[in-house]
Amino acid sequence: MGWNTSVLFRQDVTVDEAVDDLAITDFSGELVGADQATSALKPDALYAAESDGWVQVWNPMMDVVMGWEPTDQANALMVFFSSVSSTYGFTLFTHGERARHYVYADGVAVEDEGTPLPVEADIALPSWGPDEDFLWSIITAVTGLRYDEELQYRVYPV
Repeated sequence: MGWNTSVLFRQDVTVDEAVDDLAITDFSGELVGADQATSALKPDALYAAESDGWVQVWNPMMDVVMGWEPTDQANALMVFFSSVSSTYGFTLFTHGERARHYVYADGVAVEDEGTPLPVEADIALPSWGPDEDFLWSIITAVTGLRYDEELQYRVYPV
């Protein structure tokens, strides 16, 4: 599967707080599964769920979560997948400060700020370079979460 989406993981906030911080407030009342929330099947919405102390807000259009900046002592991870352009990246915020920012295109780092996470050295990269599996390794190392096909997401039209 080619991933073309973005996601913001926020620790110790509610779904409502995380979505409110993105200036989106209208919950449609609809719940969808992970396959729709993490894909571009319906790109004109945000999809939010909570799991194990982390809220995840998926944004297929990559136009809302990518502009998020912490206003408090937030621990957060922002990730984007763009398999169409072979561009992937993540930004880690620790206590409200940007601790790590890494973007790669066509297997080459184009932005590399902050101290690499220990997991980055442990990930076996394919010959074409970092990809979706690399990002999921980062997500799991930071949040403890894995892709959960059973998780239900609230839909917020944008």
